[in-house]
Amino acid sequence: MDELIKALDISGAKAIKENNNATVLHINTNKEEYVKTVTVLREMGAVLREERTVACHTFAALSVEGGAYFLNYFETTGELYITYEKDSRYFEFSSECGKKVVTPEITQIALEDFGLSYVVRLSDGRFIVFDGGWDFEPDREKLLNCLKKGTKEGKPTVAAWILTHPHRDHFECFVGFMENYADEIELESLLYTFPDADDTERYPHLLKDTDRVDFDSSAYTYIKKLENIIKEHSIKVYSPHTGQKYTVGDATLEILSSMDDIMHHSHDINATSLVTRMELAGQVILWCADASLGKSAIAEKYGDYLKSDILQVPHHGFGCGSAQGEIDAYNLIKPETAFIPVAPYHGYTVFSIHKPSTRYLMTNLGVKEIIMGIPERTISLPYIPAEYRERETRDAVEQGIRNCGATTWMFTGLNTSVCEDFVFTALNTTIAPATILIEIFFEDASKNIEHIKATVTRKSVKTFSIIGEEIDSEWKYFNPASFKKRGIPENESFAVRFMSDIPIVISSKNHKADYYSN
Repeated sequence: MDELIKALDISGAKAIKENNNATVLHINTNKEEYVKTVTVLREMGAVLREERTVACHTFAALSVEGGAYFLNYFETTGELYITYEKDSRYFEFSSECGKKVVTPEITQIALEDFGLSYVVRLSDGRFIVFDGGWDFEPDREKLLNCLKKGTKEGKPTVAAWILTHPHRDHFECFVGFMENYADEIELESLLYTFPDADDTERYPHLLKDTDRVDFDSSAYTYIKKLENIIKEHSIKVYSPHTGQKYTVGDATLEILSSMDDIMHHSHDINATSLVTRMELAGQVILWCADASLGKSAIAEKYGDYLKSDILQVPHHGFGCGSAQGEIDAYNLIKPETAFIPVAPYHGYTVFSIHKPSTRYLMTNLGVKEIIMGIPERTISLPYIPAEYRERETRDAVEQGIRNCGATTWMFTGLNTSVCEDFVFTALNTTIAPATILIEIFFEDASKNIEHIKATVTRKSVKTFSIIGEEIDSEWKYFNPASFKKRGIPENESFAVRFMSDIPIVISSKNHKADYYSN
């Protein structure tokens, strides 16, 4: 890479070490410089093996002695990524489709805890596996049973097992699965690009422990285990990089985003997830793992090329990066079907629905079916949601919101002479903070008090006085209706309205709510 930087006369540029096998150089430039880079590499002895332009994205792959260069130029963002990988196997990859004997399928495996485990059955009976989930015995068994169930005869053959990023709820199952069931499947290839296990300076979460389970499951430990499994079973490993295409049976997989796109500006492990565009059975399926569609600027880079029939919603619908970045991408993807690998309780009630981008996807894009992670579900491709599925999805969204409470609460018949009438309790059952705006009404409207604000943190209950220290009565710069300016009238009847940005429950010790509504 240093020789290339010198030849391109960009001495100020610096390549970033992705792992022990790859480095990435990021340049803000134009199409002419991309063409120049290809020319310079060829003059240095590189052989141009692939070059294609789709929409505003141009990709080139060149082989050199001992390695390969992968170039991605994005006209809309004016960026050129140059990735060098030593000992690359990309040009060796081959997985031709055998006799078509079965209907292609996608199975979303129901995990013990939300993670990600998908099995794609190809027309020739082989499989593509995405991640696998936690290293939990039940999840390993579910994966094995899914492979066996989908196999007509003999051992299940996994044509490609893809590990999207080194988070424990995604890749660790592979380690435990191979330790226990390696002899029960045929594994033809493993695709992954991870940081090095000891790169804890840039990725401190590789060492992050948790008290949720009673064994060491840090990524630092499991990446090492993964490497040992690969050596023990002589597994063929391929490192996916942005722009590459892999033909696996009758499926075509194109890498739209990888560590290559993230290294120069983020150390978020989720954001390094592979984003894979799959074409199978005449449909486009977009696999996002836990990717940040905003941090990778995927909407700006690919535009309408993102349009997909089926979307695996990134990061379980929990959001990663800016909400607007995801919304911009969803407006281009416009899926009819969405997989969200999480329990319905978390998806519709506790978490995902309260993320602005996921709420937008669920309610504004006309998605006909959302398939949550429980129960396990298999769909045949091509897949067209039945009409009743759209109704079920809308009902599930609405019920999930109702399960949290309401966004507007009103109490009447209160009196300023009773101290307890100012005290209320707010319950927030979601994993998102609730911002509550409060108004106090009197018979004489000139005495009304507005713009009181309270905050209730995630999954918590809070008791507070609407005229006490627990609230912010001066948050609005210009607030002539502040109780500090107007004071509280003595011995007068009043009413209170609470308005929350997410559904909550408001209660009073001595009064029932007269009204509440979503």
